[in-house]
Amino acid sequence: QRDAEHVGKVVGELVTKARAAMEAFYGYNQEQVDEVVQAAAWAIYKPGHAEELARLAVQDTGMGNYEDKVLKNRRKTLGTLRDLMGVRSVGVIRVDEATGITEIAKPVGVVAAVTPSTNPAATPANITMMALKGRNAVILSPSPKGFSVARRYVEYVHEELSKVGAPLDLVQVLPPPVNKALTMELMKQADFVTVTGSASNVRMGQTCGTPNACVGEGNVVGIVDSTADIRNAARRIATSKTFDYATSCSTDNAVVIEASVYEDVIEALRQEGGYLCNSDEKVRLLHALWDESGKRKSDTIARAPHVIAEKAGLTNPKALQARFFMVEETGVGPQYPFSGEKLAVVLAVYKVNDFDEAIALTKRILAYQG
Repeated sequence: QRDAEHVGKVVGELVTKARAAMEAFYGYNQEQVDEVVQAAAWAIYKPGHAEELARLAVQDTGMGNYEDKVLKNRRKTLGTLRDLMGVRSVGVIRVDEATGITEIAKPVGVVAAVTPSTNPAATPANITMMALKGRNAVILSPSPKGFSVARRYVEYVHEELSKVGAPLDLVQVLPPPVNKALTMELMKQADFVTVTGSASNVRMGQTCGTPNACVGEGNVVGIVDSTADIRNAARRIATSKTFDYATSCSTDNAVVIEASVYEDVIEALRQEGGYLCNSDEKVRLLHALWDESGKRKSDTIARAPHVIAEKAGLTNPKALQARFFMVEETGVGPQYPFSGEKLAVVLAVYKVNDFDEAIALTKRILAYQG
């Protein structure tokens, strides 16, 4: 009980400061709000900041790679900023003359943002920008491995907020060590919850009793049919599969290929650095990615391909030099783990007779996970 009281007090102090900051923020006009959003974006985009956050992310989580994280920190931020700028979020935002309804925007309140270790900089930054656009305050609850990155980002944000005279407590982070008790208490005391990450964290967000928006598995499926530009398709699939070692929920996880072009597509993927595992290597890869209970092993999540090859005991020189791995699959569901999200440079490959069959299979895969 004493621990629970302590946790409640710690979170309560953060929420109280966030609400006080929101009171000052509430009077901002649209131009001022957009300036605050830009400050949060510049905090990660700024030369030196994007690089430092990428370096910390790889160093402390062991996931992804530095060059791609620098790109991600900048491109995702710029994309979100592009979507937010020019959109009204203060005062009257819409007047429907036909119905006589006038829509007036108001903040939802303190946002609790639970963020993953796979994207410990870009995700907190983008959620912060979106929360601030609505004149909300945000309190980050990063994964333990991603805490150092979130803390550094908040330091950068505070530097930028101070330049535009905005309250620093609009953006805060839970104190270390971040744990489930602190996160659950934050969800309880906040006005809105957003969770990006593992299935267990998403379930926690969806059942916390606070209005929420939660994002779990991605499990993107691509279809290559007989009309495709095969070389271009293979290049794009490989780029998606290997970027930041597959940390993003938007990374390709499976490709469904029409039989008439199957061999050509596999060869094109080989040309892009893909290695097609044989049946024995597929089993080895399976054991390297999942334990006997079906839980994903953390030491092969978003790791370099040579690390995965070594942990799977792959000895073929081409496997050791591959950019990504392909496994031929036929089934869908828990008995076929490769049909789900892998968070690894591993691509499930399916062969189908025609486009209708490809659509039906894709629907089955996404109904299972994604």
